[in-house]
Amino acid sequence: MRLNGNPTHPWVSILLYIGSMFLLFEWIIPLEIVTDTGYVYVFYLFVAYCYLLTAIAMPAWVRSPLKLLGLLVVMDVLFFDARFLSGAWMQQFLGDLRINFEMLSNRSWMEFTAPFRTFLFLILLWMLSYLLYYWFAIVKRPLSFIVFTFVYLTVLDTFTEYSAVWSIIRTFAIGVGVLGISHLFKLAEAEKLKIQSFRILMKWLTPLLIVIIVGTSIGYAAPKFSPQWPDPVPFLQGTAEQGFSGVGFQNKVQRIGYGENDEQLGGGFIADDTTVFYASAESSQYWKVETKDQYTGKGWKRTVEGEFATGFPGEKLALEAYPTTVTREPGQSSIQLVEPGNLNKLPYRYGTASFRNLQVEYNPVTGEVKSPDDLPAEPYNLHVEQPKFPLKQMQAVSPTMPTVPEPYLQLPETLPDRVYELTEEIIAGKENRYDQVKAVEQYFSRNGYIYETKDVPVPDEDQDFVDQFLFETQRGYCDHYSTSMVAMLRSAGIPARWVKGFTGGEMTQQTDLTNGGDLTTYEVQNNNAHSWVEVFFPDVGWVPFEPTVGFSNQTDFMSEESPEDLEEMNEPTEQEEQELPEPELDEGPEAQQPEEESDAVNVESTSNVSGYTLVKWGIIIALVASLIWLLTRYRLRLMSYWKKNKLQNNYDQKSFTDAYQFLVKLLEKEGYAVESGQTLREFSKKVDRLIGNTDMSELTNYYERAVYREENLESDREEINRLWSQIVRNLLAK
Repeated sequence: MRLNGNPTHPWVSILLYIGSMFLLFEWIIPLEIVTDTGYVYVFYLFVAYCYLLTAIAMPAWVRSPLKLLGLLVVMDVLFFDARFLSGAWMQQFLGDLRINFEMLSNRSWMEFTAPFRTFLFLILLWMLSYLLYYWFAIVKRPLSFIVFTFVYLTVLDTFTEYSAVWSIIRTFAIGVGVLGISHLFKLAEAEKLKIQSFRILMKWLTPLLIVIIVGTSIGYAAPKFSPQWPDPVPFLQGTAEQGFSGVGFQNKVQRIGYGENDEQLGGGFIADDTTVFYASAESSQYWKVETKDQYTGKGWKRTVEGEFATGFPGEKLALEAYPTTVTREPGQSSIQLVEPGNLNKLPYRYGTASFRNLQVEYNPVTGEVKSPDDLPAEPYNLHVEQPKFPLKQMQAVSPTMPTVPEPYLQLPETLPDRVYELTEEIIAGKENRYDQVKAVEQYFSRNGYIYETKDVPVPDEDQDFVDQFLFETQRGYCDHYSTSMVAMLRSAGIPARWVKGFTGGEMTQQTDLTNGGDLTTYEVQNNNAHSWVEVFFPDVGWVPFEPTVGFSNQTDFMSEESPEDLEEMNEPTEQEEQELPEPELDEGPEAQQPEEESDAVNVESTSNVSGYTLVKWGIIIALVASLIWLLTRYRLRLMSYWKKNKLQNNYDQKSFTDAYQFLVKLLEKEGYAVESGQTLREFSKKVDRLIGNTDMSELTNYYERAVYREENLESDREEINRLWSQIVRNLLAK
């Protein structure tokens, strides 16, 4: 391998170029932690492949198609199932490009597909591999990129979960080494020194390596000062959420995805397509996280804390206490957390009866489910008994029927009277609790309220959040609709509470959690963070309702059966009682091993990259790389055969000129370059002195006669071929 940066000092250029590759790796390493990028090792391989092709001296018309082929191979491994470069494959690839170019023309940057984003990223890596070749191997100016790398790593270390301690140490070692080698090159150029062997280069570099090792070791082992300034992240996060004056920039609270603090509602909802988790289910479901009970006039707090209980794997939980009058259908789901962000609780669906492979702590009062340790990295599986609420029984609940404890009827004393008056007007003529609740739920969509996430104001200090939404703005997102419905129901004496979680998300094939079942996998993003309402019905329980315009209630209701029929349906038969397995909780880790293995297989199946595909393309890439190496290794010999054959069979002035110029380039690569102002005769004599004969001078004499005197040297053809072949053979034999 020989870089074109400087043939006089090839080892210097090679080391600088390798150093730039390792620095580029430091830019890729954090992506797996700070983004949803997977299979980062593929990008390492692609960068190394591009660097190899750039380092090898070959025409650009050969190198560029080979890099493009490598890019398409990566795309095939990651995203496409059809046979590589087949008609179906090209149709998928070009169809994806067409869709994304339409989004590009519409400036819909956030809607690019994952294949297209990966395609753009690979092109960026391709360009960087060449730009770094130019900066490091050609002009020898690596300092700017080293500084940018330090800035990039320190910013990530400060503002993300990525710990850049070892990355900074590696960058320091690589950066000092690259700067030292670059300085060595400048000294060699100034003193006109030649470094023809790696052994000589290492003599120069040994002191530099000692300095790097000693300096790095001392810096790592030395005692460190504690932080001299406060951590800027909490300050910036607090400023983003509450602003310098407590209500956000420009007097607007900015909400992004799921958050813990709901004491101040209002302001815009900032879109964030970060994937929070993947979930499987028979159909789209709401994913519940928690409830809150106290409305303050500005937002929500919790006063009813409840107590947490421990639920062991497979143990039936008392999470949602539905009586036997609520029929239930068996189901299952799996959830794989990806980027929880502010989410420190476990999402689950309505009717969750147990966590099959996870021990949890759950609160039946607040609806919270937590993991005793950190949030699980592996998928957790739910056994579900999906409730179907009895509509007739709910319609039989009169407004005067006893309700639940006081907290779920709480309202602030400052709530304006017109909220009470509007509620009375809405529910007038409704004789049962269910019809009253439905009337309030449907009020917003029937009276022109607008779903809006951007231009949403924050109430003033003396203004109520619900009052402002109902009578002034009449636009907002889920928090406005759900909070208003709870307040209105409570003003009518109907117990209700505020619920937080996520909507069902979008169907996806990027990750498969179905394990071959009849389930569908959904991608749930921060954009799916949502709030809705639960209303209490005696002898039924807490029933969810959806007031937000544009959203539909995914709760199942049954109207055919009577309460007596439902009781009979939910009572297990004698045979079913015998067949129901008892949960075995104390079998020990050995007994649970098969299930863990099954989960591991399930996680591996989430990728469309099979082991066979990786091996297949690994072999193909290895064969292509071997072929490239062989062609590069013996390219001069192959070119000499071609030039020799052309000189023998098509003897003319042009063939002789091409053969002679090839010989001059071959001598230059071996260190015998034509110096500035030097004639061909002077050059040929210098070559003769170095190789110990007069072949070059004799061939140059023939060359000058043919080119400058335009003599016909047909009679000297055999001698010219002999001289040329002998010189080339001697050079290639070295």
